[in-house]
Amino acid sequence: MPWASAHRPQRSAALLLVLLLLAASAALGRATPAYAATSLNADGSSWAGPAIDQWRQDVVPQGIQINFNPVGSAAGRKNWAAGLNDFTASDVPFRAKLDTGASGAVGGSGAAGAERAVYGYSYVPITAGGTAFMYNLVLAGKRVTDLRLSSDTLVKIFTSKIAFWDDPAVTKDYGRALPHVPITPVVRSDGSGATAQFTRWMQHTHRAEWEAYCTGINSVTCGDYTEFFPTSGRMVAQNGSDVVANYIKSPSGLGTIGYDEYAFAKRSNWPVVKVLNAAGYYTLPTASNVAVALTAAKIKGVDDPTPPTDPNFLQQNLDDVYNMADKRAYPVSSYSYLIVPRQGVADPVPPRFNDAKGNALSRFISYVLCAGQGQADSLGYSPIPRGLVRGGMLQVGHIPGNASPVNADTLANCANPTFNSAGELTVLANAPQPSPCDKLGAPLDCVVKDGQPVSSGSAGGSNSGGTKGGSTGSGTTGGTGGTGGAAAAGGTAADPNAAPPAIDPQTGEVVGAGGAGGGGGNLQASVVEVGNRKDEWLLSTLTAIELLALVAVPPLLGGWLAARRRNRGVTR
Repeated sequence: MPWASAHRPQRSAALLLVLLLLAASAALGRATPAYAATSLNADGSSWAGPAIDQWRQDVVPQGIQINFNPVGSAAGRKNWAAGLNDFTASDVPFRAKLDTGASGAVGGSGAAGAERAVYGYSYVPITAGGTAFMYNLVLAGKRVTDLRLSSDTLVKIFTSKIAFWDDPAVTKDYGRALPHVPITPVVRSDGSGATAQFTRWMQHTHRAEWEAYCTGINSVTCGDYTEFFPTSGRMVAQNGSDVVANYIKSPSGLGTIGYDEYAFAKRSNWPVVKVLNAAGYYTLPTASNVAVALTAAKIKGVDDPTPPTDPNFLQQNLDDVYNMADKRAYPVSSYSYLIVPRQGVADPVPPRFNDAKGNALSRFISYVLCAGQGQADSLGYSPIPRGLVRGGMLQVGHIPGNASPVNADTLANCANPTFNSAGELTVLANAPQPSPCDKLGAPLDCVVKDGQPVSSGSAGGSNSGGTKGGSTGSGTTGGTGGTGGAAAAGGTAADPNAAPPAIDPQTGEVVGAGGAGGGGGNLQASVVEVGNRKDEWLLSTLTAIELLALVAVPPLLGGWLAARRRNRGVTR
């Protein structure tokens, strides 16, 4: 029998393995294309940066390449007016007048002056979120992760009225003694939407205190809000949300507290302050708490007759959000926007923009407003309601080269997983009520008994919970607390050296009993999220095939070479 006939099975098996490897490699290449047909350059809001970064990666398989630089809202709008980007992201609209909060070199540079958009534009809301307060505080060798503060105390910290963590106002809110460590507020050095949202909240809830602070530094009030935080005392100014977050988390950041979108804390499991709301409950900026708060927002064109042709269509008024009476509401909640080209208005389309870019941009925004909203919660944001999705899609229709597959009127082809059958946000419909232990006056070592918050009898220091309200409303003072050792899970006394109950820093819920006290680590528990990869099955399959090839090919190749040598010997 000829050698080829005798060894055709081995050769066929080897060929089959090669073909399988080639097919798997081709499939992997299709799943993660390395080249995008259309490229868009964008910049702006670092507050919305983590969400935009995720969404831009999601649309790469559609042939859309978006290069996004989170330079801050103010810089993004400036670049838009200079024709340097295809679209930008901003947490606040174009500035109609001088930002009087800017001081020093910024104030004299013209960067804080009134803005002219120059080119035709639309505002498109893309996400909601809470401006959170990250902090770095250690007590008895353990990281504090359950800090709670009233709005009064937060404002005093960021107006340099409180200088140390053991200040009576801080410990009264928290319910436990804290070390005599200087407080270092970390603010933004650049023109920031996060600064704008935070300072507007202070202006509308603690006007007297905030205006006195601004006037003391700049000799003038900061107006309705400022994007440029006027610094004083021990404040440290950093450029960008990510830089603020990293500064706070660094070993040298002990004693710091700063403001940032919740995403920057959630993705690194870093603690944020539970903020006392107008209903008298300490709340976190979770997706549901933000959604609840923003039901009080007034949106132009959704909650009033503003037409879609108005330049400020879909812009937000958050006055009623700050003092919302729902006990779940997170008070410093807001929306963030894209600024995109608009045709058919007096101002021209940016010269760098064309229909091919409009095709890509419209498809990108359609993804963001529809399927992309399903990732908002896991990223540290909150999805936007149906009225804003529809309004955003109406604006997409005015982008040159629009190729959106979504019907703006009916939202047909909008695969948005965040709505229930009634068109309501599921995070809103299913928003949980807070624990009685989050109520003003509840002890830090709180347990719920017969529906009421009671002390387990093992918390040290005051457990008052602070005060409610500000200069614009009356407050309620909490009581004083008991004494004892560290808190323990359950309702019975525990070893005074035991750690407190393990608390999920993202939800505030008790997830288990703490371990033994002493040593380093966190005062409360952290939760680690593991993301899913769509291509994991393909990578696993390819790995298995490669392993099979490593096992099967060498014996086949060895057999072929041996047979070939024997065949040559017979021939000779």
